[in-house]
Amino acid sequence: MNHNNENKFFFLINPNAGNEGGEREWPTIAGILNKSAVNYDFGFTEAVGHAEKIITEKISEGYKKFVVVGGDGTLNEAINGIFKQSEVATTEICLGLIQMGTGNDWGRYYGFGFDHEEAIRRIIRGETKRQDVGKINYLADGIEKSTYFINIAGLCFDSVVVKATNRMKERGKRTKSAYLVSLLKSLIKYKPWELKITINDEVLKGKFLSISIGNGKFSGGGMMQTPEAIINDGFLDVTIYENMPKLKIVLNIKKLYNGKILKIKGVRSFRTKSFRIESQQTIFAETDGEIIGSTPYEISIVPDVLNVFV
Repeated sequence: MNHNNENKFFFLINPNAGNEGGEREWPTIAGILNKSAVNYDFGFTEAVGHAEKIITEKISEGYKKFVVVGGDGTLNEAINGIFKQSEVATTEICLGLIQMGTGNDWGRYYGFGFDHEEAIRRIIRGETKRQDVGKINYLADGIEKSTYFINIAGLCFDSVVVKATNRMKERGKRTKSAYLVSLLKSLIKYKPWELKITINDEVLKGKFLSISIGNGKFSGGGMMQTPEAIINDGFLDVTIYENMPKLKIVLNIKKLYNGKILKIKGVRSFRTKSFRIESQQTIFAETDGEIIGSTPYEISIVPDVLNVFV
């Protein structure tokens, strides 16, 4: 392991994040870094999954300070790169963000803005906070796998909407309202999923509209589906929507944004360290906007494991 890299920052740029903002803005960001005499290296992601691979490689090369120039998707890959390796304890690694994406729900929790100079000042200052990370064990083609999430995960309607939003982004429609547009379009065709949920000594069975699993509190570009979540309390906040008329959702969309979603009848909230979801049908989940394979899901919190530049 190269100890010369320990004090170097590694900047990981997603060139496509925020309508090619990553590629467009990087020369400006590099200019600010050079002016501030920051010791750094950098790399660009080239495809889905590439960020995770780069982070794993760079950790084995001795880097411990990483900054993502991108959105929630790149951030999710970086987290999986950090947590799936076993060479270095995750508590020795620090992660920062220069926001580029369309959602930026994790950055919103910390109140990060979009000013690059301010972001770089924050990162160079080196002040960190420790936070929790979520973990899901699941099946992919019959093989047991694990994935991690820094902010939020979801099932049922939530994961259907994310899948539709990702398709919109692939077609080049990366807008702030992409999630909301997908939500309304997906609602027309959506049929509730049949699940068995074991949480805090309760077993819930039946048809469910949606499930949000929050380490942080924001998702979908500023919605608060887990409005009381605290990112470093050692718990996941889980919001479970029982099956309800579609019109009821449309009429209550405002409550998704103002934090009052838990006041709706049929919406239940739990705080837990771990829980289990099973289903007879083939279903999928989303973690920080990335789609993962099928049930059973064992979902848990890994407390106090990641340093974040704040």
